Amino acid sequence: MRGGGLPPRVIFLNGISSAGKTTLARAIQDESDVPFVYWGIDTLFGLVPPNWGGGRDGPLSRDGFWYDRSEQDADGHPLLVIRYGHVGLRMLRSAFAAAAEFARGGDHLVVDEMLLSPDLLPMWMEALADLDVQLVCVTCPLAVAEQRELVRGKTIGLARGHLPTVHDHGYPYDTIVDTTTGTPAELARVVLGQQRPPLG
Repeated sequence: MRGGGLPPRVIFLNGISSAGKTTLARAIQDESDVPFVYWGIDTLFGLVPPNWGGGRDGPLSRDGFWYDRSEQDADGHPLLVIRYGHVGLRMLRSAFAAAAEFARGGDHLVVDEMLLSPDLLPMWMEALADLDVQLVCVTCPLAVAEQRELVRGKTIGLARGHLPTVHDHGYPYDTIVDTTTGTPAELARVVLGQQRPPLG
């Protein structure tokens, strides 16, 4: 437990692919004077059987997780959106509960999330009920995210595909950070409350 009997802290990072969430999460672990357990959406995807995951894009993945490449934006840019079926939703709920158990067990938690649909955040908040949750918007210009996708060898379109919905969940953010405005360590200290945000 934290000092004064407060519950363990949960820092919940949400943003599009390549916004800089994972780098920021790792920096939070490095900059904090208390240990933070890391849980990311890729943690779950690493546990999903391949036949139910997006990589194989087979019939079972429509029940699990799959990549929707069927749409373009108004300017003709390809969009890539991760969809989930009933098995995927069950796995997501299990992941939320599993992550929350770290905090319920007394550990601080940093969550690295890209909300696949707006209705998932209420499920997260239910799993994290009665915990000290700091909701953090992690953002950067779309052009920067797409350049990062290229550098990382990712398929272009995932950041653009989730941009319209990833923050459309109706919850106010406690903290907003643009990962182009400071170093990961500086931004981690902002999130942790150790320094003021850098000037834009």
